[in-house]
Amino acid sequence: MGTQKLRHLAVSALALTLAVGCSEEEPGQELGAPVDDSLTHEVRYGALTAEFLYPRAWESEGVAVQAHFIHARGVAVGPALDALEMWTPTRGLATGTCEAIDGQRSAMSSEQASLHLLDVGDIAVEAPTADALLAPRRLPDLLNAFYGVVYGSEWAWESQGAVLDYFPGALYRFAAPGGPHIGGFDQALAAPDPMVLVGINGAELRGQEAALISDSRPVDLVWELGVAQPATEVYIDVSAGFGPERRRVQCRTTDDGAFSVPGALLRPLWEEAETLELVVRRVRHEEVGLEGLDEADFFFTAADRLELNRR
Repeated sequence: MGTQKLRHLAVSALALTLAVGCSEEEPGQELGAPVDDSLTHEVRYGALTAEFLYPRAWESEGVAVQAHFIHARGVAVGPALDALEMWTPTRGLATGTCEAIDGQRSAMSSEQASLHLLDVGDIAVEAPTADALLAPRRLPDLLNAFYGVVYGSEWAWESQGAVLDYFPGALYRFAAPGGPHIGGFDQALAAPDPMVLVGINGAELRGQEAALISDSRPVDLVWELGVAQPATEVYIDVSAGFGPERRRVQCRTTDDGAFSVPGALLRPLWEEAETLELVVRRVRHEEVGLEGLDEADFFFTAADRLELNRR
């Protein structure tokens, strides 16, 4: 990872540390990052995501892996992961529903809020045809409020190959020895089938990078059904702009090949942007017990991305 990218991530997360308010959702057994609205509450949470992005009109970049293990004081973990450019599900989102997420947050005390990104050592990835090593990258220490290490294969693989190949249904193993504040892990995840969007509002999508849609109607999506077991869920994210403060909508549904995103939820997004980003993910999830953490979620996702333009 380049120094400029590291500093960008550090500044984004520091801004959240100093100015993020939290939702009213409470930590529990629901899927997704825990959040709490107490300044003094401490949460130790970890997430690892492996993702294959369907090469709609570009060359495949294989499976990207990202991981963060967070000790948060007075900061909501979900928005912090968003600032670190890591996808996670919205906690408490029921299957078959959608939720509007406003990134604008109320101020919090900079004296009590902090984020420590914990070091678990090198993360070894065993794939069907090649192995790779994901090394921790140290962030600049900003105001003693945000510090530690990040993991991301999009920045640097410590291996011979630049691409970790994708094989639907195959097992990928992720292992790390642990560090001073957190135990190690050895967890296998099966790659889900590729997510391929084939239709939107009755129009064919194969080979298309963007779609023209009306801002006054729902967005009706159709995708290819998966065949691999065990079963997966599908998450749909629509966002306006970039960064943790952007407006977005997330939906959760069964993997049955179709879903309609309500137009009323998208109206505030269209008021902010002429172009929206749509990402649909087929998600496989494992809850992992890690010494030193309250909770940890590992995800393997297959995604398809599309640009939505207003008609």
